[in-house]
Amino acid sequence: MNEFCQHLDRLIEQPAGTSTPETTLLQLAGWDSMTAMGFMAMADRQYGVVVSAVRLMEAKTVADLAALVGIAE
Repeated sequence: MNEFCQHLDRLIEQPAGTSTPETTLLQLAGWDSMTAMGFMAMADRQYGVVVSAVRLMEAKTVADLAALVGIAE
């Protein structure tokens, strides 16, 4: 999970340690529609997982994002 959070922090252009599994996406200053698209690309590139926009829109926390790529807490 730590590695996933590090990837996410880079994606949202925030300092390492910004995101935790409990962090809601609304709390992430860099989370927006463009970042969501970047997350989908990151999921494919880093984890080999294609995340649908519908499933991504259902995510509420960083842990939810991690679950989309197959990472459990």
